Amino acid sequence: MNLDQQFKWVCQLDENNYFLCMTKADLDPLENATRYLIPRGAVEAPEPKLKKGYASRWSGSAWEYVEDHRGKIVFDKKTGEQITHHELGMLPEAVTTIPPIPYSKWSESKNTWVELSNADELRLMDRRIAAGSLSRNQFLTGIEISRGENKGNLLEIVERELVGTHLIKVRNAINEASELSLINDDIWQFLTQTLNMQIDKLFEFWEEAKEIH
Repeated sequence: MNLDQQFKWVCQLDENNYFLCMTKADLDPLENATRYLIPRGAVEAPEPKLKKGYASRWSGSAWEYVEDHRGKIVFDKKTGEQITHHELGMLPEAVTTIPPIPYSKWSESKNTWVELSNADELRLMDRRIAAGSLSRNQFLTGIEISRGENKGNLLEIVERELVGTHLIKVRNAINEASELSLINDDIWQFLTQTLNMQIDKLFEFWEEAKEIH
């Protein structure tokens, strides 16, 4: 008996009948070499043809080809969250392989991400958040260096130009706050509207004032 008769190749399947690999089925020594011992979960079938992007599944009589996106990076259409896909079959309708762009939402009609109508506002808010805070001393010193207006001058402007709770909040911040932040709408409005600081210049000033000790 030659080597080829000692075993034959069979197809090893997983628990869902997907092809894993070729494996050996040895002759059964108790059956006088007339029967092969088929490993558990294996079938006597020709090796399936490799098809890129597909997995082979045994139907019981033939090979079927199922989309295989396992390991692919996809994105949730509602949240934009990045997900690693782990299931066989077609991708769910709730995900896409197209990466989201900043400040966007998914459009089914356009089959892509479209920018939000308030994207500019969101970008600006993120810049304000990222700017961090200044100590009151950094803020006042920076204003005096860049604009020549000391604390007294600022308070005069506040009393002259502002009214109501807006006046009170800005005045108290200049007088008492330990830190000032561009997230504070009263401070933001005072700097951009009352002092007429251009937005890009304001952010430049803010970064420079951080260096003041």
